[in-house]
Amino acid sequence: MMKAQALKKKHPVFLMKMVSDRADALFAQRVGTLGVTAPQCRVLMHLESRGGGPVSQKELEQYLGVSHTTVKGLLQRLEEKGYVRTAFDSADGRVKHAYLTEGFCLMMEKAQQAMKDFETTLVEGFSADELEQLRQFLERIYHNTLTLGPAAPHN
Repeated sequence: MMKAQALKKKHPVFLMKMVSDRADALFAQRVGTLGVTAPQCRVLMHLESRGGGPVSQKELEQYLGVSHTTVKGLLQRLEEKGYVRTAFDSADGRVKHAYLTEGFCLMMEKAQQAMKDFETTLVEGFSADELEQLRQFLERIYHNTLTLGPAAPHN
């Protein structure tokens, strides 16, 4: 484990990458106990934030920053698990939408608790003011990245 003094010497961008990588690994470990992968959980969380659907595959591609093929595979595996269903739009047969199922609703409480526990662990020891400041800093950094142009999709 790296000492606190050594971390202070790291460049902030490098520290953000270290935090992101470590948080991704811990997140994957925790959601794995729910029978889903971290990318699958991100799809489910986005669908849930939108009221359960309909959400187009194109929107999911943009939200996740991944290719059409990747989203298609994620949705297929979530359909196999009974958490999502997909259907083509009745007005435009080229558009495919994803919807949450009752199967997801049964698992949702566990998923929400896992997310709450994960977030609590990440921000342990922060005051409410520090959390608000951190959120504002991260939002500013994210906004600054948007001025750099579109990011290439990753798989």
